[in-house]
Amino acid sequence: MDTGNFARILNGGLENNAFPCYAAAVGDKDRIIFRALGGARSICPERKELEEGTLFDMASLSKLIATTMAALRLIEKNRLSLDDKIGDFFENCYGKENTTVFELMTHTSGIKAHFPLWLRGIAPSDAADEILRENFGYTPKTDAVYSCMGYILLGRILEIIENEPLDSIVSCNVLAPLGMKNSFYNPNSETACAATERDYDSGEIICGKVHDENARFLNGVAGNAGLFCDLDDCIRFARMLSMRGEGFISTELFDYAVTDLTPSFNEHRGLGFQIVGKRYGHNGFTGTSIYVHRESGVFAILLTNRVHPTRDNRGLFAIRNEFHKAVFGE
Repeated sequence: MDTGNFARILNGGLENNAFPCYAAAVGDKDRIIFRALGGARSICPERKELEEGTLFDMASLSKLIATTMAALRLIEKNRLSLDDKIGDFFENCYGKENTTVFELMTHTSGIKAHFPLWLRGIAPSDAADEILRENFGYTPKTDAVYSCMGYILLGRILEIIENEPLDSIVSCNVLAPLGMKNSFYNPNSETACAATERDYDSGEIICGKVHDENARFLNGVAGNAGLFCDLDDCIRFARMLSMRGEGFISTELFDYAVTDLTPSFNEHRGLGFQIVGKRYGHNGFTGTSIYVHRESGVFAILLTNRVHPTRDNRGLFAIRNEFHKAVFGE
């Protein structure tokens, strides 16, 4: 692999203002062949250079690192089943009682992709009921439509099973076992974080608070978003993926989770994983991603704050594609 080319691609992204900063790594279960940081974690209201240990808002990558992995661990412990139904956990399901955990994790549930809970005039504690009340967006099990709302519901199911808040469940079942000591929901104000977008209402730059509006409404802890991680913790997570879950979950369950379970639909999904050719992993809206090559075990981590100071900056996408092509050859 041409690690010089990796640096050229990512530094080109900085020069072309595709993102203010990046933290990236390429490796496998045995070694790190490329690790680099560059740029500024904040460019307004003042410039602050990226530093080691800076936390990035994982956005929807939280679905994979946190909610999916916690669910898989509970499946291993026989606390949860893919065949469990929404009706097993909620008294009022509004026609969704037969929707399964499998459908939530593969995004085939029929639940709408997104709607603004924070504008519905409800309390955060009523979020699950509001999602269940909403009409199906499409006929369940006829397509795979990526759903933040389905994952918010999955996070609530985990809380009901364990009778604990989701952040505690994730800490106990995922972060602590993997040694991810620098990963948090709602990081404290003294922690260096990569800034994200200018808040539409206050006009202030969001930094250290979750960017996703629904997760922010849910007090920073939600099944769809909210986790902050640094590069080294992402490396720990990616190495586990490269090892097919060894020491974390059974190889049998892991291999099933990264199988394309929606081969005939528009999106290719495993259990919480996006399947892209021979790769599995996930993206985050803020500009984060982790992908692993199924055959070689090579992983590519790219953390950016491409939404700083505005989500209208879409320059990352071409850079990320070029970076992944350089790493994976596809």
